[in-house]
Amino acid sequence: MPSNIAPRRHHYIPRMILRNFTNEKGGLHFWRRTFPVGKVRVTTPENLFLKTDLYTIVGDEGERDVSMEHGFSKLESAGAAFLRQLLGIVRVGKTPRMADEAWEFLHHFRYYSDKRSAAWHSRFVSEQELDAVLAEVASQERWSDADRAWMDDPADVDRIKQNARIAAQASGPPEELLVEMRRKGLAVYMAPRNAAFVLGDHPTAMAKVGSVAKDAPGGKISFMPIASDVAIGYCSQAKTIHLEQITRAQLRTMNEAMARQSVMIAGRSQALVASLSRVNYETPEYFTTSEYLSG
Repeated sequence: MPSNIAPRRHHYIPRMILRNFTNEKGGLHFWRRTFPVGKVRVTTPENLFLKTDLYTIVGDEGERDVSMEHGFSKLESAGAAFLRQLLGIVRVGKTPRMADEAWEFLHHFRYYSDKRSAAWHSRFVSEQELDAVLAEVASQERWSDADRAWMDDPADVDRIKQNARIAAQASGPPEELLVEMRRKGLAVYMAPRNAAFVLGDHPTAMAKVGSVAKDAPGGKISFMPIASDVAIGYCSQAKTIHLEQITRAQLRTMNEAMARQSVMIAGRSQALVASLSRVNYETPEYFTTSEYLSG
């Protein structure tokens, strides 16, 4: 396949994770905030948590650079193998062992999973902030009136804004953030029998649950559901793996935290998604920081 060809429907929650939440028929129950409360629909992983050309950079002449989507596809392939192995071990009650390379992959996987989400695109950097940056750039003396002409074309301005957002996804984690991540261990949260996590349009949420919360900033742990029965997060002891069986009350707290910050939620249970549709939206403060990446 030529390197400049890629699907235009880009999943910001990878399908390899979505498939871990499907019901017995392979479907996912979902609800958007544009739907009436309790009005849950069902579809397949191929149709959820995606946006057309989310990672496509469009040039001045309409040329399309899809290298970002190819890069994320490679990350997802490695991530699928990593998560499949992790799930196979923890589901039988064993504690995995991870080599240094696996820890390093985990840190980068978590970083890009959060940063690539639609919630990050739309809420981490506001339109006003982008407008201010563009105005500052355009005001610099080295630009001629002809160079600034694009600012009078709304379509061109939108294209440049979108390209700026996409380009930001390519930058790796800052070294100081990686240093902080490397000081952490892995927390694995196991849902009670016949209970499940839900997914939101941002893959990570924060909640005051679990034994590792006492050592976390503000008493909140960050968690990322990777299957209907398993979520992962960080704990305070470097390169240790902590398995925790959570209660139904703790799971409900985590699911409500995910629903509260989400415009769309999805899961394997229609009743669960319907009940969470009653949770009011609230933009969390950590959407404007990197707290959820290292908490």
